[in-house]
Amino acid sequence: MGYSTIIADTVGDVGRITLNRPDSLNALNLALTEELAAAIGEMRADGVRALLLTGAGRGFCSGADLAAPPGEGHPSGNDLLREKGLPLGYHAMLLQEFPRPTIAAVNGAAVGAGFSLALACDIRIAAQSARFSAIFAKRALTPDYGCTQTLPSIVGMPRALELMYTGDIIGAEEADRIGLVNRVVADDDLAEVAMELAQKLASGPSVIHGLTKKLAYSSGSRTLEEQLWLEGQTSIVSSTTDDRAEGIQAFRERREPSFTGR
Repeated sequence: MGYSTIIADTVGDVGRITLNRPDSLNALNLALTEELAAAIGEMRADGVRALLLTGAGRGFCSGADLAAPPGEGHPSGNDLLREKGLPLGYHAMLLQEFPRPTIAAVNGAAVGAGFSLALACDIRIAAQSARFSAIFAKRALTPDYGCTQTLPSIVGMPRALELMYTGDIIGAEEADRIGLVNRVVADDDLAEVAMELAQKLASGPSVIHGLTKKLAYSSGSRTLEEQLWLEGQTSIVSSTTDDRAEGIQAFRERREPSFTGR
């Protein structure tokens, strides 16, 4: 499928989506929101074993496009409900429900809905130039794209509320200190480091990654005993995979496993 506001490509078993409106710091307009959803669906259908999300130019994503002409800006919650039956910010749901590991490679600004998109990914790698903000309060808006759930789960409730109440911008080092990102790298190394990690994950036991992701993200709705029962049931499923057999064989032969994702 051809896209005008994103670039979607694959590198081996890694799917890569690049938000591609650099003149607006990849602000989310109608076209970009629709193409992003389509690309995530395409990557899922293609069976990629890891997904990398990044932004072209000087920024990751500056949030909703407030300067777009009428009818071309970010769709409202009412529009999405009426036309698609989906909630505002449903792209965060698509990312969190993606059945394989997702990585956000954040360069420059990740603010508002762009910040929330990064939060919806499993792993965040930040360039030293990265800046993060739940800027909604400064626009007299409540947070969206899942920020009120993902941010507290990542940094804790008190710190998340401070960031959402103030809309303050924090740099990459502070984001690293509070656990918002997994690591900080030099700007020139961001693409390479993020792709190396994505390829490492894509070479892993993909079915196990998918099951682990479901267990982890849904764990808050269960008691510890319920989680233990579900882990046991999931272990039975994982033991039937080709990769489980390969893992045992590699252990016996004292070598690194070669997983196929099946």
